[in-house]
Amino acid sequence: MTFSFLASRTWLLSVVTFYLNIHPVIGQTPFKTRSDLVPAPWNVTFTNMSAGSLSDSSFIFMAPRVQSPTGLMIFDNNGELVWLNNDSSVQGAFDFRPQNWKGQTYLTYWSGTASTAGFGKGFVYMLDSTYQITHNFTATNMSDFHEFHINADGTAVTSVYSLLTTVDTTGKNFGQANSFVWDGCLQELNIDTGEPASFDFCSLEKGISLFDSFTDPNAPPVDENSGWDYVHVNSAEKDATGNYLMSARHTHTVYYIDGSTGEILWRLGGMNSNFTGDGNEFGWQHDARWIGEKSMSSDDLQSANSGGKRRLTIYDNASSGFDNTGTESRGILVELDFSAMSATIITTYHSPGGETTLLSASQGNVQWFADHSELNSDNVLMSYGSVPVFAEYTNSGDAIRVVHYGTSDSAQGYRIFRDTWTGTPTTAPDAVIQDGVLYVSWNGATEVTQWTVQQGDSQNNLGNDTTVQKSGFETAINIDSTKGATQVMAIGKNGKTLAKSNVLGADGSNMGGAVNGTATLGSDGSGSGSGSNNGGGDDDNGAIASLASSVSIFCGVVAVLSLLVGTTI
Repeated sequence: MTFSFLASRTWLLSVVTFYLNIHPVIGQTPFKTRSDLVPAPWNVTFTNMSAGSLSDSSFIFMAPRVQSPTGLMIFDNNGELVWLNNDSSVQGAFDFRPQNWKGQTYLTYWSGTASTAGFGKGFVYMLDSTYQITHNFTATNMSDFHEFHINADGTAVTSVYSLLTTVDTTGKNFGQANSFVWDGCLQELNIDTGEPASFDFCSLEKGISLFDSFTDPNAPPVDENSGWDYVHVNSAEKDATGNYLMSARHTHTVYYIDGSTGEILWRLGGMNSNFTGDGNEFGWQHDARWIGEKSMSSDDLQSANSGGKRRLTIYDNASSGFDNTGTESRGILVELDFSAMSATIITTYHSPGGETTLLSASQGNVQWFADHSELNSDNVLMSYGSVPVFAEYTNSGDAIRVVHYGTSDSAQGYRIFRDTWTGTPTTAPDAVIQDGVLYVSWNGATEVTQWTVQQGDSQNNLGNDTTVQKSGFETAINIDSTKGATQVMAIGKNGKTLAKSNVLGADGSNMGGAVNGTATLGSDGSGSGSGSNNGGGDDDNGAIASLASSVSIFCGVVAVLSLLVGTTI
């Protein structure tokens, strides 16, 4: 991935103007219970349910960045917030998604420092269903943000950028005998220990030539800051044979790499493809993924590699911001025929909903639902990366729904995913009373179906149960404002009480008594609370406590963005 703002300021202004004219910003009403949580608004600009149905028993996972609001976000199918962590530690997080490890689903993401050169150094994190961090680790030279993929064998692969200082780049623009070059590498990790596993690959060492690159140094590569990122690794995954599929943006190439020796077995696309056919026709791409192989064994794949066929998806950016290889970014489904050594585009996922020229200069992904049995769908989701749009398609390429997100076209999302998730926070529900209305929410709780309100003259005399259906992130409930004490209980799908809010006085004052989600409650909701929640559950990873902090972060992002126009980052 290359964040590039080398296009002119005039071009940027025209894009902003187009976006605001065609896709007006939808206002977001602050939550009464959690005014610190501000999700990225959705604007659904196209639906075509006659083409197919959405996978509605799942959630959308995204981490909007660059333009506030930012953070780790989960939404339901209607764009209603489910969970948001906007703590300062996750501002600028990348690659937020669910992944399976040892039979359990975790939320994973990268957080660290992203350089102006277009890569990063940081840590990868894994969260359990309670949103607590269970693992955080990094590669030997620190993990880059482009990839943290958990392989089917339980290992993980992460991208790494390694600085070389004596590379001869003579023959390239600004080339010289002793150049600083950033080498794109992969490192396999043991998740249990966080330590490197057996596989380690670096592009220049393993034979990817400097002259395979479609880029040149922007200036004499004389130090770390001016070092040339010649290959730009941005995705990788291990298959059942133990070999790796790797995408390198700056060579316009997808590589298949021997997982034991690091030998490049074949190339697709770029200057030195081993295949013929239109499946080579992509550029500045991201997110190359095998599809349809979840049930295939190593022997099955070895047989396919020896004269059979395999399929992969690629997000074809067709743009770097300063060079275009097409007029739109698209997803492509490519079939590789190892007998004929041909690559054929089977399906193309075009700019959806009549937007024929969506062109994202960086980031983006394609998700093939048929490889996720829990989704009960064969649809395809595509995120447009540096353009704040994602769309769901039928697997034959018809758009079903298009969503623009964020408050301006400056918002970005590295990858966006749809998946199932069970969130069971260890906090208590948040509740407030305003003008005779009780508002209740529980950040991250996916299993709540109803809210039961209990009221009485005092905290020790609660009854008169009223049960309502949960509605969106925050539910508004009319209550008897003459009662001296009010408490609300979260009710699960099986009718069990999951947690309790603090008891609120008639004036909305906090009287304590909350019961967190980890508590064991009786079938009638009985259970003692600590009364120490100070108004309800806090965001599990320490959400920003005040709007002032959010505004400060927003202003900082805008300031940085203004400096980066005209600069590659």
